[in-house]
Amino acid sequence: MNIDNDPPSNRSLLIYSSRIEDGKKMEEVFSRPGLKIQTTNSISTAKKILERSDCSTLIVAVAGKDCDGIKLLEWTNDTILGIKKVGVAMTESPDIYNKVYKLGADHCFYFDSLVVDRLTIAIEKCHREDQRWFQRNSNAFQGCSRRINIESNSNSTLLLSGPQGVGKSAIARVIHDSSPRRSGPFVVAECAHYLSATESMDIFRGKETGVKHPLYRNQQGLLAQANGGTLYIHEVCMLPLHVQEVLATVIQRGVFTPQNLTKEIKFTGRIILSTKVNLAEKVRDGDFSEALFHCIHRNVVIVPPLSDCQDDIIPLAECFIKQICAETGIKAPRLTKGSINKLTNHIWTGNVRELFSTISRACYEFRGETLGKDDIVLNEIPKNRESHTRHYRVQRALRQTKGNKAQAAMLLGINRSTLYAWIKAEGIPKDYR
Repeated sequence: MNIDNDPPSNRSLLIYSSRIEDGKKMEEVFSRPGLKIQTTNSISTAKKILERSDCSTLIVAVAGKDCDGIKLLEWTNDTILGIKKVGVAMTESPDIYNKVYKLGADHCFYFDSLVVDRLTIAIEKCHREDQRWFQRNSNAFQGCSRRINIESNSNSTLLLSGPQGVGKSAIARVIHDSSPRRSGPFVVAECAHYLSATESMDIFRGKETGVKHPLYRNQQGLLAQANGGTLYIHEVCMLPLHVQEVLATVIQRGVFTPQNLTKEIKFTGRIILSTKVNLAEKVRDGDFSEALFHCIHRNVVIVPPLSDCQDDIIPLAECFIKQICAETGIKAPRLTKGSINKLTNHIWTGNVRELFSTISRACYEFRGETLGKDDIVLNEIPKNRESHTRHYRVQRALRQTKGNKAQAAMLLGINRSTLYAWIKAEGIPKDYR
């Protein structure tokens, strides 16, 4: 969906979400200079705005097959004509995707992928403006930065591993833009969008007749589109097993067969994949293809969480402030000592994505020369918070490797000296296993 294609006089959005906080997040994602956005959590208010023809695009958060968002889409089918409709699924459910498309939506996206996309755009801009973007100060990220530079000149299949929100999609794009394939296409396969194994296969290999789907750019399929460039497969663990097996064959043999053809075509592009989960565990549980795992686990870049990169928090925040304010045409405020302490001491469970969202909200809501600690609104998410702390991650790595420091350091994506420093700082016994 390209909002910028709307005429200037009619560039307005209505966002409906029963949860105010989700509506605010979507507002941050879709915000553009000169674009009027109205956000509401009231069905009646949304209907009044639509009846006044006061918006060109309706964006609806859909949490279930019978939720209020679905009811609003049903109402627009009977009442409102000539408006773009977009569904935003709050959970990864094929049933929700099918329902939204049946109600005439032009697009349907998974909520997390929208936030990832906005973060990716932000990081790409920062990298273009400042080539030191991935040469960050923290020890935890320097190893990742070196690997990014090395991988830019490689043709081998690459796996980016790290928790949600660390910027894996942006790293994939930067590697492509710095590679000999930069003039070729960069094609993204957003696995969370796929409804079934059949549709996944169609999207990768092409289909005779098109389907209404946000990733279906043309009849060729993503492998053909990415030939000569880079195919980035985001969250590969979400692909159906049968499609994983086909992908393993493409990587091993370097050829693919388009749908309804018997002739094999050589794949001259590069495949970069990402995951937020432990794929070895998925293989043991029977949820991930062993063949594909052995194809991709040999070349892995581990992207550390923001909790391991404390020295990067303020430089990243200042980078985002500069960029957001340049887009909106306002003078970039500076961070006060209070806001710096608040940002530094926060546990960023959502990683760089959460930091970007927090800074975006602060810049949009406040207009002053400084951003103080009261201007920084943090999202406190106590659920599973322990799993994001460095203490927990070090202990988990030591348990998984039965106390082997070299293997634990490799699992964490750091060197052994850094691991020993972390063990001492966190008060973990040296013989912990």
